[in-house]
Amino acid sequence: MTKAILWLSVIWLPFLMVYMNVNETKAKKNIILGVTLPQEGREDADVLKELESFKRNEWLSVAVLMVMAAAMWIFSDEHAYMTPWMLWIVFCIVLPYVPYVLSNGHLKNLKVQKGWVQEKRVIRVDTSALPPENWFSPWLFVAPVLVCLLPVLFDKSMAVMYVISAVMCALFWFGYRYLYRNKAEMVDSNAELTAVLTRVRRYNWGKMWLLTAWFMAAFCLVAWITGINSLIGIILGIAVTVLLCWLAFRLEMRMRHVQEKLTEQSGDDWYVDDDDHWLGGLLYYNPDDSRLIINNRIGLNTTVNIARPAGKVFIALALVMILAMPLLGGFLDGGVKKEITLAVEDDRIVCNSGMGSYRIDLDDVQEIKVLEELPSNMRRSFGTGTETLLQGRFSADGYGSMEVNLDPRQGPYLLITTEGKTYLFGTRDGSAVREIYEAYH
Repeated sequence: MTKAILWLSVIWLPFLMVYMNVNETKAKKNIILGVTLPQEGREDADVLKELESFKRNEWLSVAVLMVMAAAMWIFSDEHAYMTPWMLWIVFCIVLPYVPYVLSNGHLKNLKVQKGWVQEKRVIRVDTSALPPENWFSPWLFVAPVLVCLLPVLFDKSMAVMYVISAVMCALFWFGYRYLYRNKAEMVDSNAELTAVLTRVRRYNWGKMWLLTAWFMAAFCLVAWITGINSLIGIILGIAVTVLLCWLAFRLEMRMRHVQEKLTEQSGDDWYVDDDDHWLGGLLYYNPDDSRLIINNRIGLNTTVNIARPAGKVFIALALVMILAMPLLGGFLDGGVKKEITLAVEDDRIVCNSGMGSYRIDLDDVQEIKVLEELPSNMRRSFGTGTETLLQGRFSADGYGSMEVNLDPRQGPYLLITTEGKTYLFGTRDGSAVREIYEAYH
């Protein structure tokens, strides 16, 4: 079941990434696959041939990734499936961009060969036509912050997570307001077009951050509901995630569509061409630009100027995080299958596993029971839940909230009650449970 959920959670990623990349074969702001081309270049036979080759290679990358996914589904070990899936996600992130970077280079070469390199000019635009500063009020972000905090009134056990989520919603306003490069979306010397593109982008940028804040609020409500009824919580969690992905995707594609339609007649005369600052059409490198945060040329997103020291640090950390994903998978796999120990040490009951450690003073114990079977209708509030390990905070009818660390395949289990807390422990072979129970009594 865990493998099936993981497979369904990530299998759509290559299709989404390739669809987004293929969408860039349509000119937006005179840009195709990260290369600025004139009107005549969009219909050039060599350009069209390169675009068709790019599309084939992109969908070929999807086919390769699907074959890899099927192989991992069939052959991955029952207790070691996170490592291959994390490795697959790395391929998923990298592979679709290989054809993109190659075609970007080919189009840049064609651009030089056909004399389409734009002459550098200084063009003055009447800035009075540009839209005035008109940012969303920070009060719009207050509502999702309050929704994040609402479950604290009913579920104190998850209060820390709810408060952190509320803080993140507040930071989303900061991201909306200060991670946007306040630069006019200039395509050519048409000031009115620049004004419209700038206004549309700024407005949709705010909508994306506000949408993200409300998703965080919805996630808190789902987490609270999951603690009451796990099935309803899971269904709502899936529904909220699908809805967010769809709305975010729709917002990005509508933004691209607007950019495409508004600039479809541009490119006959002078137009903005800063291809030299975009490596592979993806990474912005401009030592003469003092700003760190840069708007992507199409769509809504932003990136960093890797010519700046902070930009180099950011891209290095991102690269390390991507390459470290298989190591994270190994850590998770190791934790899930590592031995669970249960013993009394220095007047404490100690339960250790690869994913968690618990220590309970014997003086704090009010009652210890042995359960031959797990409580029915156990619901996970926070932690790990696989076929071989339950670790974290769970709840069950008649038991309330519990700190759990056990292998669900192997009983019996030790139920420990202290003042204000309940613990449920077990081992992979059922040993030590009765010994501790008998020693305590």
